[in-house]
Amino acid sequence: MPSCTSARGCARSARFSVEAALALQVALPAELHRLLLVFCRISAALLLLPGFGDAGVPARIRILAALAMALCLAPVAGPATAGATTWDTLRMLLAEITAGIVLGLLGRLVVAGIQTAGQVIGQCIGLANIFTTGMGPDATATLGAAIQAGSIAALFAVGGHHAALRAMAESYEVVALGTLPDLPQTAALLVGAVARCFALAVQLSMPFLVLALAANLAMAGINRALPAMPVFMIGAPALLLAGLYLLAATAPSLIGEALGALGQGLRLR
Repeated sequence: MPSCTSARGCARSARFSVEAALALQVALPAELHRLLLVFCRISAALLLLPGFGDAGVPARIRILAALAMALCLAPVAGPATAGATTWDTLRMLLAEITAGIVLGLLGRLVVAGIQTAGQVIGQCIGLANIFTTGMGPDATATLGAAIQAGSIAALFAVGGHHAALRAMAESYEVVALGTLPDLPQTAALLVGAVARCFALAVQLSMPFLVLALAANLAMAGINRALPAMPVFMIGAPALLLAGLYLLAATAPSLIGEALGALGQGLRLR
């Protein structure tokens, strides 16, 4: 009788082990498939997001960060289902990469507005010309690159990069895992981001545009009244000095507006 009980226990244990192995064999590919999809969206977004996608960040660090984020976001991304065929898997990967690119563009367009504002400010006060080069491969003028670098440094200092991480998590509520973004909604989102980009550039550079207009009108009036005076030799250094003082006075406001625009640009709803 004891041997029979032991045999039944061994059979039950063996059946449980087989069922667990079969369940793991079914669940593991689905989990890996979901992790791969999430990794594709996160890595595509990190290529373009401010700070994460800058040229100074090594590719190895970016890949490790994307993998860590994918491990954290995979449980909340959606149900773990593997593609039925290879073409289904490729279609889902393409959809995830597209969603990640759209998410990254929302943040990158804000940076483009900051760079445009810096270029306009440099031209207004006489610090931008064809011989100036930026601090990165995008050839942005020095002043624009400095404002961009200051905005991104302030963004990470105040924890603003959490907005990008929150946007990645919320993106799965807007665009389901493995599905393409809605074309009209995506187009409206990107058009609004471009509009905010130009509005931000004009807003940040408006004081310097007013300064440049007033300085040029003053120099024109002086040149009209005193033709023999070298107005440009006197006016250009004065405009540069006034522009630098104005930049020092408005730099905190510029950084604050840039941070607000970055936070608003990553809102998906």
